[in-house]
Amino acid sequence: MQKTIEVNLRALYPKLNIQGEESKESIADIDSALNPDAITEAHRKFITQEFLNGKHTERLELIKDKLRQSYGEDEISSELFESFSTKDAVVWIDPLDGTSDFVKENYPAVTVLIGLSIKGHSRIGVVHNPFSEEDETIGKTLFGTGEHGAFKLDYDQKMTEEELAGRSINYLEPFDSSEEVDESQKIKVAASLSHFSDTMEEIIEKGDPVEIVRLGGAGNKCCHISLGTVDAYIHPSPGLKYWDLCAPESLVKAMGGYATDLNGERFGYSLEGDRKLRGLVLARSPPMYNQVMQRIGADYLKTVLKSIKL
Repeated sequence: MQKTIEVNLRALYPKLNIQGEESKESIADIDSALNPDAITEAHRKFITQEFLNGKHTERLELIKDKLRQSYGEDEISSELFESFSTKDAVVWIDPLDGTSDFVKENYPAVTVLIGLSIKGHSRIGVVHNPFSEEDETIGKTLFGTGEHGAFKLDYDQKMTEEELAGRSINYLEPFDSSEEVDESQKIKVAASLSHFSDTMEEIIEKGDPVEIVRLGGAGNKCCHISLGTVDAYIHPSPGLKYWDLCAPESLVKAMGGYATDLNGERFGYSLEGDRKLRGLVLARSPPMYNQVMQRIGADYLKTVLKSIKL
């Protein structure tokens, strides 16, 4: 079957034309979708490797400029993933995130986490949630990177291998990183289901007005953030390890989110050290993160960090 090539030149480059010595065609004359046999010599002359490389560079710089608004320069790389050295890469896997929920048969909170860190920074995250709250035979897989965005695959236990292979990949529209959060806006905060305490409640409620949403599993909470059902995830308590957050943080970053420990420090995933997280404040966007930190108070969280053994 003949496939259609989406050129979309007119939408991408409205001020350009492709007039040449041998053709009087302009970009206004080009359809945005062309069959292979409809590609003319003028198209071929216009879409040169030099032209594509130039446009790729422009878009790369645009993407990096957007990323710089939320992330440090050392977290942004223009290198292709296949070019990194394996000595700089660590794969963090949690085959059963939400173990206590699994034991209690709270299956929608259970996820499988696969995260890749490069030079200590989370880069790729896969979060598989095999059971949904509506129907435990239906689940989903979310995956993404800060450079490429986030995507979702639906999962059904009844699917055949052919149906699984033929699933559509759905792009998740990232959150607006420039949208300011009003001081009076109620923030939905995901908090631990099995390790919730009066102290944790007191800390989160300092961000008033808030609505605390009790959810199991780190991966599950970050799925909820990525799908927009909650705004933030706060865990001012011990228990989280690198394998709990590498994949979910990558996913949330793909949606435009931002995360730090209670000291306001960005996370690193080095093989060295005890591999424990010093608490967590994660939000769906930098403005949302800033609003949470402003309400609770960065100095207060540092005090909490000293009083809680993390």
